[in-house]
Amino acid sequence: MSKKKSEKEHKDKKSAGKKAASKVKKAADSVPQEAVVETAPEPVKPKKAKAPAKAAESPKKAPVFSSEEIALRAYFIAERREKMGWPGDSTGDWVEAERQLLAEAKKKN
Repeated sequence: MSKKKSEKEHKDKKSAGKKAASKVKKAADSVPQEAVVETAPEPVKPKKAKAPAKAAESPKKAPVFSSEEIALRAYFIAERREKMGWPGDSTGDWVEAERQLLAEAKKKN
């Protein structure tokens, strides 16, 4: 399309917009004052404060067990292991004690 055509179309659109705006203004001026109903503004509702995050949304921390709790459980695991003649060592008993305590804590929650 040539530059002159696009400029002419732009001017035509601009003048058409002005004509439409003047028609709306004339129509608004011709409405009798009795027909105009004023409305009160809607009341503004106060915004509620956001509730704190729920416990389910926040990540739960793993329970912390004392060395004494783990050691006591590991002792009983070792006693049973030796009685049954199963192979193992104290480190494995300690790890198993921690695993059992964590599993029990998860069951309670």
